[in-house]
Amino acid sequence: MSRQIQIRRGSATSHNNFIGAIGEITVDTTNWTLRVHDGITPGGHVVVSDAAGIIDCITEMQFPSAENGYTWYRKYNSGWTEQGGTNNGTGPIMLPITMADTNYTAIAMPKAFDSFENVGCLTINLLTHSKTTSSFNVQVRWNGGGASTADARFDWVVYGRAG
Repeated sequence: MSRQIQIRRGSATSHNNFIGAIGEITVDTTNWTLRVHDGITPGGHVVVSDAAGIIDCITEMQFPSAENGYTWYRKYNSGWTEQGGTNNGTGPIMLPITMADTNYTAIAMPKAFDSFENVGCLTINLLTHSKTTSSFNVQVRWNGGGASTADARFDWVVYGRAG
């Protein structure tokens, strides 16, 4: 059997004149905020407020899987987005979430070359002139030079505001 808890509530106006008991929590139904009272301060102290921008919650997310090409993302209610994945070799990276503009940050980290894990001798060039809101290009080179290789794996991360 589930239980329901109901906390004392009232409008912002009624809260402004209310002095709650020490540690009492109330709900402001005008601004949808939680207030904690100290037994002295009229209105208490606002501790949780989505309207004031204090909380930035994840509104959408995706876990990496074979079906989505091992990409993942977290999109917040503010528009802030973090996304990433694993890729093989040189070429375009298609973002699972379209960004608002090209002012996002893209990072790539070497992962493996053939059967060698955790190699640090891959050079990954992020071709920033090719950035769009939905993709960016990378060039992967073995040992700081040499030809591009399709055998090199790397992880990539993008963060910024989504469109």
